[in-house]
Amino acid sequence: MSLFKFALSADKFATIRRELGNNAAAYFAAMQAAEKAFFTEITNEHNQESLAWLQLRTQLITRIDNHELAGLDDFNIMQIQNVSPLQNGLLRQVEVVTLTSLAAAIEDISEQCWLGFDTETAPTFEKGKRNTNPISLIQIATATHCYLFRMQAENKQPFIAALNAVLNDDKQLKVGIGLRSDINAMKRDFNISISHILDLNWLLNQLGAPKQLGTQQMTATVLGLKLPKSKKVTLSDWSKPISEPLTELQVQYAAADALVALDILHGLIEQITPYKNLWPKALIQRLTELDY
Repeated sequence: MSLFKFALSADKFATIRRELGNNAAAYFAAMQAAEKAFFTEITNEHNQESLAWLQLRTQLITRIDNHELAGLDDFNIMQIQNVSPLQNGLLRQVEVVTLTSLAAAIEDISEQCWLGFDTETAPTFEKGKRNTNPISLIQIATATHCYLFRMQAENKQPFIAALNAVLNDDKQLKVGIGLRSDINAMKRDFNISISHILDLNWLLNQLGAPKQLGTQQMTATVLGLKLPKSKKVTLSDWSKPISEPLTELQVQYAAADALVALDILHGLIEQITPYKNLWPKALIQRLTELDY
């Protein structure tokens, strides 16, 4: 990633690629080679750290286009990748929670320091209308598991009671992306208030990212992986009766959004920690509160 690319808006980058066609890759390579030579020339013992910090932040917050995205390895929900030497290769499991397995799931979740969090809601197909359908699925991820809670029928009240205590716990950090709508919907649908949260958009904002970078872009820039996003799955029927199992694609899609939130958090901290003395004040304060 480069300052040259960071300075280009996504649409301008796409225009250059379209206009130059087969020559686009060579052009971008030449520009980045020139930039690398420039930084080599101006770097000295006094500015080396600050320039490296600038380049890292640029890499973490620059959107990548579909052409580059297609060349990345897929995010794997069953094994941690590109996060840290301590976590890479760690195996994970995905479980659709039932009334029988509820107690064990909550016990595991309650023992964690950090939780990935997301929800899924049945889509509305009325153009221009805000989606007010109730939450159908709640995803909670730990380092090694992702638990899927289907909020229908006989599941609903026991699940609400069990999750209320967990999500109200101010000792466990709930990590996600674009959490405001999830938090509002949880209060509206289940009267559950979620405490001690970290929206990864805020974290990337501290490094200079635009207001909303998005899950797929964060996965690409922080982890160097492609998070598959299918409108067909996104807009699938999340509210179907619990007698009908979720499809394998629904399970994978739902689990990925919660698991990747934790991976992005830990992967990001791994990369920026060497530059801790250059962090902005707000970032230092927030991550100190989280014992990072």
